[in-house]
Amino acid sequence: MNRKIFYFTGLIIVIIALLSIIYIIDSSRRSPFDVDISDIEIDHVNISRFEKVLFNLNPFRLREEIEPYIDEYYFFLGDEIDNPIAQQQLYDYVTDPVIIDLYHETLKVYPDLEELEKELTSAFTYYHYYFSELEIPKVYSYVSGMDLAQPVKYGDSTIAVALDMYLGSDFSKYRHVGVPAYQLIRRSPGFIARDVMYAMGEAKISDNFKPETLIDFMVYEGMKLYFLDCMMPHAHDTLKIAYTSKQEYWIERNQGHVWSYFIDNELLFSTNRNKINSFITDAPFTAPFTRNSSPRAAAWIGWQIVREYMRRNKDVNLNELIRMTDAEKILNKSRYKP
Repeated sequence: MNRKIFYFTGLIIVIIALLSIIYIIDSSRRSPFDVDISDIEIDHVNISRFEKVLFNLNPFRLREEIEPYIDEYYFFLGDEIDNPIAQQQLYDYVTDPVIIDLYHETLKVYPDLEELEKELTSAFTYYHYYFSELEIPKVYSYVSGMDLAQPVKYGDSTIAVALDMYLGSDFSKYRHVGVPAYQLIRRSPGFIARDVMYAMGEAKISDNFKPETLIDFMVYEGMKLYFLDCMMPHAHDTLKIAYTSKQEYWIERNQGHVWSYFIDNELLFSTNRNKINSFITDAPFTAPFTRNSSPRAAAWIGWQIVREYMRRNKDVNLNELIRMTDAEKILNKSRYKP
């Protein structure tokens, strides 16, 4: 009997030890941005599908059949629906074979938007945690006819997502309309929620921050990525900055060399826009470095600076951060040392 009690006690100790190890491992994997949102309740996001409404109307009776939808889709239709020119443009749009084809391709990829609605509900819950006084945006989807410049539009508490710009990196028509190969990664469905939150963060930060020097742009870009940290704490960094795993590996391994390059060439306070763009602008790689380098290297470094600043200055909240405009102060207080 004593031996049985001994074995049983030993088993309990082993189980407790294993549970402790699992807890430690799980804790180490938790995002530092994963705040407690258990008490926050928002309405489940329901995306209004303008494309389904529009392409199910009789194009020869557009004005009559669109009448019940004018208020709901005012963001798209505005006050010009009775303008004959606007009506002709709408007719041309819904009868354009290219647009119709895109609509059908969109339905194949997105027969419903349940997964996206779930992702946005999660992100907006974090948004409400940080900005409880602000309205949660209304979200619409539509077919843009390949709007390369702005696949997500944000304004007046409204989000419009061009679903035809997220049909998958292997969608052949992207190459035909000039989407560069290095940007195809962003045309996947998984990037929609990321792009929505990025657009919202960019709108907030750009209201105050008008970057001029390289360090300004680095911190400005870093703030936008840090905003994504807070809105999507469980998303991988590669999604937030739109890197491949290879690009992430390169920048993590070479961040010290990149930083030294900026310091040695006295670039941090340069206002030369051509030089700044070479480190910030989207491209297949960062031009001043090798062709194997990660793109937008300065943006990634700026992200780490902002992260370090916020880690060391816990009295500063997100709302205060995005109102800051002194990049040099953020750099100094971050004590960033790769």
